[in-house]
Amino acid sequence: MYETFYHFTTKPFALLPDCSFLYPGSEHQAAYSLLEYGILSEAPFMVLTGDPGVGKTSLLQKLIAEHGSQHKIGLVTNARYDIEQLLPWILLALGLSTKRLDPIEAYHLFSEFLSQESQRARRVILVIDEAQSLGAELLEELRLLSNMNDGRTLKLQIILSGQPDLYTLLQRIDMSQFAQRIVVDYHLKPLSETETLNCIRHRLQVAGGRPTLFTDQACALVHRLSQGNPRLINQVADITLTYGYAEQARTITAKLVAQAALDRIKGRILPLVETEELLERASAPDERLEYQGACWTPSSELVADEPTEADMAHSPEEEYARAMVLKGQGRFKEAIELFHAAVKDKSFWFKAYAQVGYCYIKMREPQAAIQAFRTALDDSTAEPTEMMDVLYCLARSLESVGKVDQAREVYEQINQATPPFRDVAQRLQQLSRSPKPLVNGDAQPTETHSWLSGMIGNVQRFLIGSQK
Repeated sequence: MYETFYHFTTKPFALLPDCSFLYPGSEHQAAYSLLEYGILSEAPFMVLTGDPGVGKTSLLQKLIAEHGSQHKIGLVTNARYDIEQLLPWILLALGLSTKRLDPIEAYHLFSEFLSQESQRARRVILVIDEAQSLGAELLEELRLLSNMNDGRTLKLQIILSGQPDLYTLLQRIDMSQFAQRIVVDYHLKPLSETETLNCIRHRLQVAGGRPTLFTDQACALVHRLSQGNPRLINQVADITLTYGYAEQARTITAKLVAQAALDRIKGRILPLVETEELLERASAPDERLEYQGACWTPSSELVADEPTEADMAHSPEEEYARAMVLKGQGRFKEAIELFHAAVKDKSFWFKAYAQVGYCYIKMREPQAAIQAFRTALDDSTAEPTEMMDVLYCLARSLESVGKVDQAREVYEQINQATPPFRDVAQRLQQLSRSPKPLVNGDAQPTETHSWLSGMIGNVQRFLIGSQK
C-alpha cells in the first residue's frame, strides 16, 4: 500500500522472519558469534534463549543460510511435549523419511545418515526452535541421540532455541546431565534506544527507502512503546507507515507514531507499553523543528542527499567529519567515498581507512574490511594505542572468514603488547581448541602470511619505540 509512495522495493517491517533484514546490533552479533564459535569448536549442544519477538528465529535462519553448504542442517519447529518421540520429526526435518517408521528402523536410518555425512566430512546440525515446548522427556531423547558421537569424530550438533522457560527447564536438577553438555548459551536481550533507531534505519535502507524517513524523536517513541522488542518495533513502524501514507507525509514524526499507537492500544491486544505522552503527542502540532531540513524528496528528484562535485570540494578535515556523520546515519557507502577522499591528506590515512573497515563490518563485508584494515596499518605514523583497536577488528574479521591461523597470530601479538585487551585472551583460548583449517597448497596463504608477518613487525617496532 505505502511501498510505492515511500519508494520501497519491499515492506521494511514485515513480521515474517527474514535474515536479510536482521539488524546486526551488539546483542545479535554477540549471539551469532557464539553460535558460530560453537559450530567451529564442535560444541555438542548450544542454547539460545530470549523473549518472544527478539529475533531468535531470524538469527537461526542466518546461521542456516551461511553454514548450510558446509553442514547438513535440519530445522525442527513444530515438535511438542505431547508427542511420543522426537526422532520422526528429526527425520522429517532432514528430509530422510515422511513415513511412520518403527523406532528401531528410525534409529538405524538416522545412525546410517550420520555416518554417511561424517565420511563426507560434514556434520549434521539439528536446530530445535521453540524448544521450551519439548519438555524434559524429549530433551532427554536428544541427549541420548547425542551419544551417537564417538570419541574421535563429532557427527551431530544440536542447537536449542526457545523462550526463557527453556532456561528454567535446563536448570532443573533432573536436567543436570543435559546441562553439562551445553558448551554455548546466550540470552538475547531487547534493543537499546540507540539500537532501535539504528534498526529502523537499517530496515528502511535494506527495503530501498531513505534511512532517515523516521525522525529521531519518532524512533525514540517507537522504542518506548516496544521496549526494544524487534517484533513490536516492526508492528508499530508498519502501522505508522500506513498512517503516514494516508496523510501523504514525507517524513514520519513522533506525532504519527503516537496516533498509530493509540489506535492499536485501543484493542488491548498488542502488548505495547503505554506512555503518558501519547495523547499529548497525538494531538500536538507536527514537531517541525525535529525534521526541518530533512524532508524527503522523491528519488526521481533527489539531489540534496547525494554528494555533488561542489560538496566534494572540501578540506580533508571536512570530508572526514562529513563521512563520520554519514556513518552515524547508516549511510555507509556514501561515508566510504568521503573517507577515501579524505586520504588525499596523508595525515588522515590511518583513521580514514580504519573507518572504511568499520563501515564494511557494518555492511557485513569482512573481506573488504580486512583489506581496509591492512591498508590502514601501512601508516607508519599511527599511534600504537590506536592500532590495537584496528588490529583487534582485523583479527575478528579474519576469524569470521575462516582464516583462523592468521587471526590467532594477530591476537597473540595484541596479547603480548597490551594484556589484557578486550576479550583477546578468551578468544585465544577458544581458537586454541579449534581444529586447524585445511590449506589447499596454493600461493595465496603464503603471500597473506608474509604480509601479516611484516605488519606485525611494524607494530612491534612502534610499541618498542613508544615504551622508550
